[in-house]
Amino acid sequence: MVKKQVVVFFTAIFTFSLLLSACGSTGNQNSAQTSAEPSNSSGQTGQQTSVRIGTSSSGSPFYTVGVGLSNIMSKHDPGFNMTVEPVGGSHPNVFALDTDRVDFAITNSLAAEDGFKGVAPFEKKVDVRLVAQGQASVRQLIVRKDSGIDSPGDLKGKKIIADRPAMPEIAKIMNAALDVYGVSKDDVTIISTTDSPEVLEALELGNVDAAFFPASLHAATLSELFSDEEFKLISFDEEKADAILEQLPKAVHKFVIPGGTYPNHEEDVTAFALNTYLVAQGDLEKDAVYRLTKTMFDNYGEFSALHSSAKDWTVEHSLTDPVIPFHEGAIQYYQEIKAWNPEMDAIQQTLESQ
Repeated sequence: MVKKQVVVFFTAIFTFSLLLSACGSTGNQNSAQTSAEPSNSSGQTGQQTSVRIGTSSSGSPFYTVGVGLSNIMSKHDPGFNMTVEPVGGSHPNVFALDTDRVDFAITNSLAAEDGFKGVAPFEKKVDVRLVAQGQASVRQLIVRKDSGIDSPGDLKGKKIIADRPAMPEIAKIMNAALDVYGVSKDDVTIISTTDSPEVLEALELGNVDAAFFPASLHAATLSELFSDEEFKLISFDEEKADAILEQLPKAVHKFVIPGGTYPNHEEDVTAFALNTYLVAQGDLEKDAVYRLTKTMFDNYGEFSALHSSAKDWTVEHSLTDPVIPFHEGAIQYYQEIKAWNPEMDAIQQTLESQ
């Protein structure tokens, strides 16, 4: 009899523990995984958190920054575990956020805007929110010097690489430029490519006359290309550049490449650019986004040393002309350091209503 009572007693305890475990496991499946609360290096206490960050391919600036940020998080907030996922280009990273493959992503501003608004290639709106802004990724027009092209208006009758499926902004900029400069699409041969090495090879072999090329400022590939004096950048007239922007999404902006940035280019060149974005799932836990934002900016010296482009990731730049709303976790940090003001509240409300 006693033995039977003991068995019943322990069976009840086991059943009760299973119920508690089940209750504790419920919650948002898109949120960062959290558990116990270890102390971080700053003496603060935070939950054990595991997240994934999507970047472009291994070895790219996005990937380098992502890996560096992961290391900084591990060093200064040991309870924060970040796994780097080299998803691919900017739009694929926003798709990865939408399908819960990653929690954070490094992408460009247009991909973030397209996802947030549900613009093609997205079939529906993506719940994506901004955390911080970084360097500009420039879209510049490169031509062979023997092509006879001195202005975008000279593209008539030329072969130009201006289409890349993973970067829809290139075709958008090209189409707007042709329209503003009065060149019919029927009078140019538009060639599509899949990656930058293919573009450079076509230019070097003389298979094309010009190309819209995506790269960060001071890109090593362009420094090498311009060193042999066979190629040059084409600048857009200021007024025409403004007219082109009127046809493009807000994420695209005018950008001046300073003279001397590349060999044999002493004059400033007007081109176009997209900002680099660190984004998160909109429903990602507020604490996870706050801790990442805080650790990144509180250790800016280390972060800015990760890559030549990382120095552009500043609080001031992050709050300048955003094209999607901020995540509430990032807002908490910006409020904490007194960088967030009523003007930013108004901007946030406008962006959320889009």
